[in-house]
Amino acid sequence: MTPSQRLFRLGLLGALAASLCLAAACGGDDPVDVIDGPPGCDPATVLPANFRPIPNVSMGMLNVTTNGGVTSGTADATAGGINGAADNPYLYLDLKAGTKVAVNDLDALTSKAWDISLKRASLRVNSGDSGIGDRKLAVVPAADLAAVTTAPTSGYMVDDFADVNCMLVQLPAGEPASAFGLWYDYNIDTHVVTPKSEVYVLERPDGSHTALHITQYYANPTTHTGGGMYTVEWKQL
Repeated sequence: MTPSQRLFRLGLLGALAASLCLAAACGGDDPVDVIDGPPGCDPATVLPANFRPIPNVSMGMLNVTTNGGVTSGTADATAGGINGAADNPYLYLDLKAGTKVAVNDLDALTSKAWDISLKRASLRVNSGDSGIGDRKLAVVPAADLAAVTTAPTSGYMVDDFADVNCMLVQLPAGEPASAFGLWYDYNIDTHVVTPKSEVYVLERPDGSHTALHITQYYANPTTHTGGGMYTVEWKQL
């Protein structure tokens, strides 16, 4: 780690410590719609240590195929597992091209090339506090991808994890809040993460839309191991 990277990390951790007193009250089951931080607030500095920006491109791979207009496969956002998450970056995806975007967390903040990013159970959209891509996301209650045939006309949100006081807004498990909201159910006894029956419709500045469905969070759904190995499917609307 270079001296500049060390200072950057220390700055993020310091901001995290200052925000912990409020973070516990910020969770919720619905998508979070909060006011942007005050002028001069850098949202990246309030990210939790496990989700701080990493100046490396993710080693995770996107393996998908497209049949009948539906793209499906896996996205490796395991990020080194629970113990390695703090030192591994997000995986960035272009859902229109169906490809991984080779960008690190720092450069992603000023990149318009990606649609969504994934890291463990944290999902983000290239918008608001996460990036300059001007994407928006609508959450549609639906059992499967086939149930969504047209894009919603309202209900779109952007990422907003820094509140009016430049404090972290996070989900109950510690992930920074995003337009995805609390996209999973969590069993406190078994610690199993289960995707909700939802389809996420992404809207781009050019007016195009992509419907995304998350079907599995684990590499091995039987033993519930390999968290962050997403099974996904999406289609253009």
